[in-house]
Amino acid sequence: MRMKKSSTSAEDLVPPEQKFPSARYFQIHFHFQYLQEIIADLHLQMENANQQIAELQRQLQLNHAVNDTPPHDFGKKPEGCLERG
Repeated sequence: MRMKKSSTSAEDLVPPEQKFPSARYFQIHFHFQYLQEIIADLHLQMENANQQIAELQRQLQLNHAVNDTPPHDFGKKPEGCLERG
């Protein structure tokens, strides 16, 4: 008499948390790793841009202080400006 083989394999006996991750896991993992690198690079670029803006503002203020002219308020309308109606 033959013994009936069990339908469970050795792989099925290993708990899911101990199985080696699938290729899909690595695709997702590397995708998020790539996104994190892009975010870090963008953060660095934003810091550099903010430093450049701060330096330009400082130079602009120094220039106005040397020339003794007030900085321009770009949100304010010039005096004597006619309104369109």
